[in-house]
Amino acid sequence: MELTIGDAFRKAIEAHQAGRLQDAERLYRAILQTHPQHPDANHNLGVLAVSVGKIEDGLPFFKAALESNTTIEQFWFSYIDALIKLERHGEAQRLIVEAKEKGF
Repeated sequence: MELTIGDAFRKAIEAHQAGRLQDAERLYRAILQTHPQHPDANHNLGVLAVSVGKIEDGLPFFKAALESNTTIEQFWFSYIDALIKLERHGEAQRLIVEAKEKGF
């Protein structure tokens, strides 16, 4: 039985919340293989990377999530937070300005 994207995403979230990070990562990446612009899978893969201390690795996923959907406040917050953690304050400031221009 083949999983739908929605099923795979739900299973990824369940694994992520249960601390089964390798399973969650595998599922998020499987989703991105067929839907590379999937905003939630990109965002959550970024969150997962940050949670294991690989902040730099999370940035492309946060960027992809935001490029796919600029209306989700959490996407802005996660990306800006990661940049601040990396002390990339100029980039973070530019994103803050952009987020404010979009009404956040």
